[in-house]
Amino acid sequence: MARRRALIAGGGLGGLAAALALYRRGWDVCVFEQGPDLEPVGAGISLWPNGLRSLDQLGIGDAVRAAGRSPGAGGVRQPDGTWLLREDLSGAVRERFGDPLLLLHRADLAEVVVRALPFGVVQASTRVLGVHPGGEGTPATVITEHGESDADLVVAADGIRSGLRGFLFPRHAEPSPEGYSTWRMVVPDPGGLDTGFETWGSDGRRFAVAPLAGDRLYCYATASQDSSDGQPAARQIDRLHQHFGDWHEPIPAILAGLTDDRVLHHPVEDLNPGLPAFHRGRVALIGDAAHAMTPDLGQGGGMALEDAVVLASLVGDGRIGEGYRSVPIPAALEEFSAQRQPRTGMVARRSRRMGRLSSVTPYPAQVMAARALSVVPGRPAARGLTSIVGWRPPELPPADPPPTTGC
Repeated sequence: MARRRALIAGGGLGGLAAALALYRRGWDVCVFEQGPDLEPVGAGISLWPNGLRSLDQLGIGDAVRAAGRSPGAGGVRQPDGTWLLREDLSGAVRERFGDPLLLLHRADLAEVVVRALPFGVVQASTRVLGVHPGGEGTPATVITEHGESDADLVVAADGIRSGLRGFLFPRHAEPSPEGYSTWRMVVPDPGGLDTGFETWGSDGRRFAVAPLAGDRLYCYATASQDSSDGQPAARQIDRLHQHFGDWHEPIPAILAGLTDDRVLHHPVEDLNPGLPAFHRGRVALIGDAAHAMTPDLGQGGGMALEDAVVLASLVGDGRIGEGYRSVPIPAALEEFSAQRQPRTGMVARRSRRMGRLSSVTPYPAQVMAARALSVVPGRPAARGLTSIVGWRPPELPPADPPPTTGC
């Protein structure tokens, strides 16, 4: 039986999820990943109920839940260790939305997704150079360093500095800096930490620690950008010590055990203003390629998962022949843009606003706000997330994947 073909640029979470969603709908799929590996080794990811529901539609929700860990009761602290706010946010989220906040290593998540795909779908060390978007009656053509390939659908999932976005929307090629930096690291747990916390300091400095499965911790930190941004990893470790080395334990113990290969440092950027559309011709843009947002709400991964499920629901069955309806791809992608732009735009704006508040609001005002929240009855943080976390994906039909064995 003939099947429609999808080519996906980028082997991050969005690209892999799109490949799995389309594969389960009967498409032949191939993922082009320019790097030799699928995910950075030093990064964790937070998944909220909206993302977990999307993974359920991909058939791997339970496997991901088993690989992750809820951060447990935690809260907000000051640099001397004093608690400003104690709250079990993950428990509140579970109570309100049916699933907790879940944390796991990106490599562990990628492994679950890849295991659900047939062998050979991911073609590593393949750089995508450009695309002809095609149209109704004309296939799209992906240009890689190894040649050209035609496709019924192309998915641009190549990240915040998407080459395909720059090719299709040159005025939106570069993301916008937000004025602060993040450091991310996955480290061994130095002392049996069983709950997470976020510590707030002056000048927009924050350091968060969350437990992962396997006696590991996922840590991230933020601080205002300065002239030493862009320095090598060794210099970034020095900066972490300067910013956070005299804060409460276990932060100094975590920093003492850092090595250069464990630290990922990036200036925070997003796409502001957003794209005029998330498609052109037969090309759909998803994840950071379409709507890169600041990390302040922990929804970048969730939005990419939502994109993958919505896209697969709209483009229809990959099989061609009697009894199967072939959805016109350009029209389906117009609907994809119409559905995804308002939602991702709302989430990006809220995330950007949260980041700017934490980086420019005077520290005494932040302390007062945290103390005020600590005496508010109920679960205000969970209630405030309803418009984001309460989202439910479209139902995908039962999977009937093709016997794909490679690109």
